[in-house]
Amino acid sequence: MAFCGRFLLVFALFCAHFDAKTPISHETMWLMKRVGSPVPSPDGKWVVFSVTEPSYDPTKQVSDLWIVPADGSAKPRRLTFTKGSESGVAWSPDSRRIAFSAKREGDDVAQVYVLDLGGGEAIRMTSLETGAESPRWSPDGKSILFNSLVYPADGVDRKARKYNALVYNDFPIRHWDRWLDERHAHPFVQAAEPGAKPRDLFSGTKVAFQAGFGAELGNTGEELDAIWTPDGASIVFAATLNRNAAAYDEVVFHLFRTKVDGGEPEKLTGGEGSYGKPAFSPDGKNLYAVFNPSTDKIYNLNRIARFVWPAMGKLAVITASFDRSADSFEVSPDGRTVYVLAEEHGHDKIFAVP
Repeated sequence: MAFCGRFLLVFALFCAHFDAKTPISHETMWLMKRVGSPVPSPDGKWVVFSVTEPSYDPTKQVSDLWIVPADGSAKPRRLTFTKGSESGVAWSPDSRRIAFSAKREGDDVAQVYVLDLGGGEAIRMTSLETGAESPRWSPDGKSILFNSLVYPADGVDRKARKYNALVYNDFPIRHWDRWLDERHAHPFVQAAEPGAKPRDLFSGTKVAFQAGFGAELGNTGEELDAIWTPDGASIVFAATLNRNAAAYDEVVFHLFRTKVDGGEPEKLTGGEGSYGKPAFSPDGKNLYAVFNPSTDKIYNLNRIARFVWPAMGKLAVITASFDRSADSFEVSPDGRTVYVLAEEHGHDKIFAVP
């Protein structure tokens, strides 16, 4: 009897505790605020991140940028208060400004904005009809590199035409559940000043307009992995020359370099395998990239490759003995360690590689 009494008492307390809680619902999960990827400042003192406030009505969803001290000494502070979302946040080398892509009032497409963290409103840097995204500051902080999805230079006024049909003369025509259009990602460079004239680094080149040339395909179109070289005189990017052979052959990506002052892109890598997500070491002496070797196997693990810059000599695979596929990576400030994000048993984990 004593046991039954204790059981009933515990059961009653459990029920009372359960009733005091709010049950999980679809609204609870869907409307929960979501924090985006952190972007640390070059001096290591600050972190910028996005916070999305979902809504069942897509027009009422809000996503803004927040900032917080990296040591957690203060509460996060909201930086933007706009209806449109911001993406592609990049810090200036002096850690005083951030650049990002956003579509604000008066913009037909997303443009690059710069916000001075010392105070004031974000200032629009670009005014391209084809939009601007993924900004990156030059090493001296005087110029901004960004991507724009550009239409072919065929003289067609696409706003004036009365049809939206597409004619496909090449392959592929579709990426997963999205039809591809005529646009291709081009790298642009302009002075970090409002209204400065941007320069299309692919304009007038041959390789960028040949059949099969293109950047990595993402959910919104081509995504060009373009970065500044340490001296700020060139950019390095990943592209393929045989996308039009995707129906019957493996599409291979290589690293290219093109000068900011103009000229034909130079192919940096060769041989078997694909390269992507290039990044320089902090001292500028090494160029890293995600490397996927081409073998007779059905599946190959992504590796982290290293080249001595600018000689681009023998390929060194620093994760050759690592039995996981590297999704992305970051080089430590002292250049002695590479931190790799890789999946293990269904979870993303961080690994340190010498």
